Amino acid sequence: MKKIDVNLSLVYIEHGKFPKDARHKIEVRRRAAHFIYYKGALYHRSLEGLFLQYLGKKESIKSLKKMYASVCGAHQSRSKLQFQLRRMSHYWPKMVQDSTDYAKKCKACQYHANFIHQTPKPLHPTVVSWLFEA
Repeated sequence: MKKIDVNLSLVYIEHGKFPKDARHKIEVRRRAAHFIYYKGALYHRSLEGLFLQYLGKKESIKSLKKMYASVCGAHQSRSKLQFQLRRMSHYWPKMVQDSTDYAKKCKACQYHANFIHQTPKPLHPTVVSWLFEA
């Protein structure tokens, strides 16, 4: 979902105004069905029927850092991280992608990850012409 779509949906939810383009009008109505505007905050209705607070870019990064590296965060994988963020009632459109990228960039996780025991180049056997002559 693009930022402009959320803005158009927000204008529709708050004021009931549609864009002039017919195609955008249909798309805004379809996307706006998943959102609710309550007490100055935008919420996304999840598939379970829960209302998750829609976060902007700065707030999403802040909550991602808080959930990932806090005392209870424990440097979880992307699926566990996304589950915990939803449990905290947070939502943004690129939640899965952002949590994956953040987990991949964590230096502590990269340092303590499993070491891949593979040579950088394929091995080439050396042929010895005579036994014990090398």
